[in-house]
Amino acid sequence: MADDNTTSGQFGSSTAGIFGGEQQVNRMADDAGKLLADAKAGKWAVDEETGTHLKRAVTRMQDRLNEITGRVSRLEKAPMLGNDDYAQKVAKHFQEAMIGDGQALLPVFNKTRESLVALERAFDEAIKHYDASDEAATKHFGPFTD
Repeated sequence: MADDNTTSGQFGSSTAGIFGGEQQVNRMADDAGKLLADAKAGKWAVDEETGTHLKRAVTRMQDRLNEITGRVSRLEKAPMLGNDDYAQKVAKHFQEAMIGDGQALLPVFNKTRESLVALERAFDEAIKHYDASDEAATKHFGPFTD
């Protein structure tokens, strides 16, 4: 059998590939965090219609991930493969491949879910800022009339 850590890492990398790979998931998390921070700071805004479309896309992704969350969470536990030493070793190896490091399936899956929550919050903030700036402009310039 190959070195446990090497094989676990290889399996974790291939499962992380389902979500575009660890680097892409990390980049998505970083970008979502920056968007949220910028939205909170008022550095960008989006009108409600556009923001609603963006949020709907995020919600669809969240719904799809929520559909499999129960099955994915079962991967946190080592599978019951038997009581002998080899079965226990294989079960532990499988569990480590699922949760072992940042490339493993569960951490990548959870980071993806967190990124989507941050994006959703960023869009909410951006809509608020657009509405506030629109209201401020209306107060300053007055309502446009025909």
